[in-house]
This record gives sequence, C-alpha cells and structure tokens, in this order.
Amino acid sequence: MFEALARKYGILVVILSFAFVIVFSEHGLLDYVKLKRQIKSVSQSIDKLEKENVLLKGQVDRLQKDDRYLEELARQKFGFIRDGERLYRIEK
Repeated sequence: MFEALARKYGILVVILSFAFVIVFSEHGLLDYVKLKRQIKSVSQSIDKLEKENVLLKGQVDRLQKDDRYLEELARQKFGFIRDGERLYRIEK
C-alpha cells in the first residue's frame, strides 16, 4: 500500500514539477507571454513611426518642389512678409 501511495504521489510531484518548470522557468510560458506583449508594442510603435515617416517624406517633397508652400511656411513660422506688405502685431 505504501508503494502504491508513493508511486501515485511521486507521479503527481513529477507532473507538478514539470508544470512549474514549463510555466515559471527562464524560457517558460510567462516569458513567452511577456515577449508576445513586447512584440505587439514594438510593432505598433513601428507602424506609427512608418506612418509619420510617410507624412514627413511628403512634407519634404512638398518643401523641395512647391515654392508657394515654402513661402506659406516661412510667413507663418518666421513672420516673413512680401515687398509692399505691412505687418501689424496685436499683443494681448
């Protein structure tokens, strides 16, 4: 009877030990789940940066080829004016 109990619980201990190792070891299930989350996060960041890159490339292309757009930006950012124009500043 003792042998049967020892064998029964011995197998249970072995199975639980394997399960523990599979879940909690260095390359176990928990590490796998963490890595999947990190991959998803990095992929989302890459997608966001790729979209931003497309927009910036379009803006660079427009700055190089569209003189009116370049003039508009210079007027807005630096307060440039054309000859014969007057600039009025209203301070609050």
